[in-house]
Amino acid sequence: MRDILVEYINWRQQLELALRSFRTANSAELRSVEGVVFTGMGGSGIVGDAVAEYLKEVVEVPVAVVKSYRLPRYVRKGWLTVAISYSGNTLETIHAVKEALRRGASVAAITSGGRLLELARELHLPHVVVTPGLLPRVALPSLLAGTSAVLRDVLGVDLGLSNSLKVLEDVNEALKLSEQLASFLRGGVPVFVATEELYPLALRAKNEFNENAKLVSKVEVIPEWGHNDIVGWEGPLRGFKVVVFRNGGNHLADFAARYVSELGHEVEVVDVGKGSYVESFLYGSWIVGLASVILGRSLGVDPSETKSILVYKEFLTRLLQP
Repeated sequence: MRDILVEYINWRQQLELALRSFRTANSAELRSVEGVVFTGMGGSGIVGDAVAEYLKEVVEVPVAVVKSYRLPRYVRKGWLTVAISYSGNTLETIHAVKEALRRGASVAAITSGGRLLELARELHLPHVVVTPGLLPRVALPSLLAGTSAVLRDVLGVDLGLSNSLKVLEDVNEALKLSEQLASFLRGGVPVFVATEELYPLALRAKNEFNENAKLVSKVEVIPEWGHNDIVGWEGPLRGFKVVVFRNGGNHLADFAARYVSELGHEVEVVDVGKGSYVESFLYGSWIVGLASVILGRSLGVDPSETKSILVYKEFLTRLLQP
């Protein structure tokens, strides 16, 4: 069994190395873009979710996330497509990249190898090669650093990722919080609730517990939560464990936690307010990653193994064959 807990623990070292060594090959700053679209799946795709949320407050053009092999019709010449695939062989991402190129859109890539790296080198696309040998979900700091380098060199946008090193320093505190979260979620169906800003973190949490602990879980986003899901908690079903993410003073998140608790459900509030948006996302991702591995181990499953994803990929390969 691969010990991925240690790999999560070493996130600070991973990020530090990435920030020090990653450079954008074939870098060419775009003077202007009509829009930015991130494409990627799973542990790679979540980077697009997080960075897109950040860019909404920074750039004055549309920002989209695509987790499919189909690009929206509005992606065309003048748009920048940022393709993120740790393996470089993600079928959906490769298809989206080829479609973006066919339409004349600019493409930049973040990958450790595979077909995506081959395309980037053949076509002289801006790209960053990240350190290979990790599971994509464990490589989040590296993928963030690679994406940060591309955005800096191609768009002139700085994520401020170097400031995030400090949130990954206190391993003992992180393990303590992670063990508490794992203990809380044991024996229940996890439901992760967050405001729109922290939706990428809630989605990351769901994905981590899906893969590392082999648990079905779901995500709810405030304020939309208050127009539908809130009513479901009035019903008789029990067995849910609700985790509400907040970053500092957030009245809507606090209301959600209090209301669901008053209806008799178990609720845990996780405060990830560590400074900037990027810092909060990275810190929260660290905690849920550690917690999901700890819980998976306690349930007797191998956190590193994802058999069902292989079954899906084999089917998709057959489906997309010409």
